[in-house]
Amino acid sequence: MSHIWVQNESTKDAVNKISVGWHSDNYKKTGCYNLYCLGFVQIHPQKYIGSQVDQTSIYDGTMIELIISITQDPDTENWWINYQGENIGYFPSKLFSNMNSADQVGWGGRTMTPPNTPAPPMGSGYFPDRNFAHACYFKHISFQNASRSDYGPTFDDVGTFNDNPNCFGVMYYEDLGGDTGYSLQFGGPGGNCGN
Repeated sequence: MSHIWVQNESTKDAVNKISVGWHSDNYKKTGCYNLYCLGFVQIHPQKYIGSQVDQTSIYDGTMIELIISITQDPDTENWWINYQGENIGYFPSKLFSNMNSADQVGWGGRTMTPPNTPAPPMGSGYFPDRNFAHACYFKHISFQNASRSDYGPTFDDVGTFNDNPNCFGVMYYEDLGGDTGYSLQFGGPGGNCGN
């Protein structure tokens, strides 16, 4: 299992960071995050995993989009992390014994809190409403088949999961065309969600 997410740390000087990691045993003993991954090969001189995201979107205003991908090089089979159109580094293929294909791919959000405490907002803090200037979103969602052709997931391919619809929402729109393509929105205000 590999992950890319934007994370707001729970410190007094909280910042948004892009985090990347992998686990092969469902978070039990293996895996790592960011530059703590001993096998990760950093190649970009300024951009790195775990770095701060300086700008964030404004509700109903300026949207800041992060373009992120994980792709496998067909020759070396290394897994490359690309951020804003630039390769920042890769995980060598020798780290993964069973990564020739995937039976599941996911996009979305998650919040975590100690038990019996209010959940923080997710994304922009607003529920999905089909307006991409409101809730957090993923656009141009795609994956590659064995012949390395990109395609987006159809409704039949997608299952949504939301363990607390009173506090958060998720909506998959399939292909909206234009500058949006296959897309989804997620997020919500959080609050007393009964965790």
